[in-house]
Amino acid sequence: MSLRLIGLSCVVLSCSGGCSESAEPSVSSAVDCSELALRIQGLEQGLFSAEDDLSPNQKIRGQLMAEYAAFSNHCHDNSQTAEMLFRRADLLRSAGRFQEAMTQLRDIHDYFPEYEKRAICAFLVGFIAEVELNDREQAKKTYEQVIALHDSTDAAEWSRQSLANLQGLQQ
Repeated sequence: MSLRLIGLSCVVLSCSGGCSESAEPSVSSAVDCSELALRIQGLEQGLFSAEDDLSPNQKIRGQLMAEYAAFSNHCHDNSQTAEMLFRRADLLRSAGRFQEAMTQLRDIHDYFPEYEKRAICAFLVGFIAEVELNDREQAKKTYEQVIALHDSTDAAEWSRQSLANLQGLQQ
């Protein structure tokens, strides 16, 4: 399996095309995190069932990005928050909003130290820099940081492979 496929398979949702975040989530002053999670689950199911029609798909993706953000803002200490933000980062990436996706992934990495996909978040920052932005210098720095911080993980191995590929491109 190629490195790019490995990196892309790390991302939970594999959407393509643009997203609009114009849909405002309806969050009352008394926030119920369980209710927000159920709304998100319904939107996610709608996203996967709307595969054939791109228009509703884009609308649902925009709503999902807004709901993920609302969940993280109102349920910051919830055990699902990091995963919600990870999914939001994937939607941002698929919408071509690469800098925002990278920022979201950095925030997850920095503020959720117990998150099981923390090392993957760090790797994906480098992956987006390399593949989407063609910023090889930033990618190299990020991959080196992944290895330094998460040496015994799959993400560190992917980073080593990516660094080797980058060095091969420079020769």
